Amino acid sequence: MSKRRLSDGAKQPCSVSHAKRLRLNDSSPRPLPSQSRPPSQLPRLTEATLAYLQQSLRGHNTKDCKAVSCLEDMDAPPTPRSGPTYRGRSRRHARSHGSRTPSPNKKPSPQTYRTRNLHHANVRIDALSDLPPAIDAQVRQILGFETWQDRIGSPAEPPFENAAAHYLAESRRNAIECALEGDWKASLYNLIRQLTDHGAWTLKVHMSEKVWDPSLKPTCSTADDIENEDDSGTRTPRSAQIALPVFDPNDATTTVSATGFTAHVPILSPSTVSIAPTTSTEAADPYHLSTPKPDITIGLAHTKFDARHQRRLVDHQASGSILSDPHAADMGIRFPFLVIEAKGLSLNGSLVSAQNQAAVSGACMLAILQDLHNQADGYDDPATGAEGALDNTPALCFSIATAGSIHEMNIHFMHDGCFHMHCFRAFRTTLERDTTEFVYLLHRILDWGKEAYNASIVRKLDRVPGSRMVS
Repeated sequence: MSKRRLSDGAKQPCSVSHAKRLRLNDSSPRPLPSQSRPPSQLPRLTEATLAYLQQSLRGHNTKDCKAVSCLEDMDAPPTPRSGPTYRGRSRRHARSHGSRTPSPNKKPSPQTYRTRNLHHANVRIDALSDLPPAIDAQVRQILGFETWQDRIGSPAEPPFENAAAHYLAESRRNAIECALEGDWKASLYNLIRQLTDHGAWTLKVHMSEKVWDPSLKPTCSTADDIENEDDSGTRTPRSAQIALPVFDPNDATTTVSATGFTAHVPILSPSTVSIAPTTSTEAADPYHLSTPKPDITIGLAHTKFDARHQRRLVDHQASGSILSDPHAADMGIRFPFLVIEAKGLSLNGSLVSAQNQAAVSGACMLAILQDLHNQADGYDDPATGAEGALDNTPALCFSIATAGSIHEMNIHFMHDGCFHMHCFRAFRTTLERDTTEFVYLLHRILDWGKEAYNASIVRKLDRVPGSRMVS
């Protein structure tokens, strides 16, 4: 018995180490043998068996891909937002390659519109470093400058000083509040009303944003127009312009009314005076110009003309020979000489866009003056004894383009067959000196429109055929 105990004690260390190894092996996960199937019955995974399984899996994958492709060809509902996005990208890619036509909703940027659309229509913005001598002299005379280096004066009358102080306060308030376009436009409109209230109702101001007659817009020159263009620099007459005939009182076949016109007066076609809004397709056209509808328009009041001229203006407006009122609907304003395109401190308040709009409006104002000159040129005026051609004073008009407190003053004129817009002064109306100079120059332009510009229009109306009543 003692020997057996000693032998058991001698084997005890080996038993302890063996037990530890068993516990370590038991801690690792291992599959339990199935009670229903002894381990001896498991099939052996030979190379042939593995090859067979791989071939079967390939067959199942091929069938699944074919099923998915068939489902994609079906008109399935739209993929939800949570689904994969590769399918939508592939469809957009297929559509882009299937059709090469440009999107009708894509509008050109203001920069592209200027360098492409306006360029094709011979409208130039700041294209000249210096004004032509005749234009330069006339502008300096209007503004009261002997040289462009002269310091700008200020209105001596208290009403104008008060207007400048009030506009300075309005501009500072709008800048602090980061005001939008409507507030800046209202402040500028109130300033102009203050300055024009002293014009004896000769001038008329509109802030209606009514669309202008689209036939006034300059058009892109075709190949035939370029070949037949003369060297005089005058614009090609619009298709809507109809030259009025010279009436012969001795012609028995011509029935002349009391107003000096025949019984039949040509009327513009409905397409000419259409005021339909610009479509997205037209806006994407590289030769399209947006129809002007300035924020503020200043011109001569229709009621300030005498009865004879009022009738002549109405008749010429109806015939399309002189569209003295640029609006598609009658607004009671004639021969505009100043327009304002205002933008606010917003994402879309681009000064470039305001300049582009002012350039087209300026070209339309010059077109009206050119039509008046063409009708009056070469006709004698027995009432005043004036004979021969009119004076060669260049036709001018002005515009103001704003973006918040930044105000630019521009002069519009014709030169070498192009409509030019040239900026001659820029101001920041939150600064006192800039505001004083801006109000002073605005007062000078309005005073010129009330006096010299108005007198020039009346002289030319006296020479227009049919502008005098037949006794």
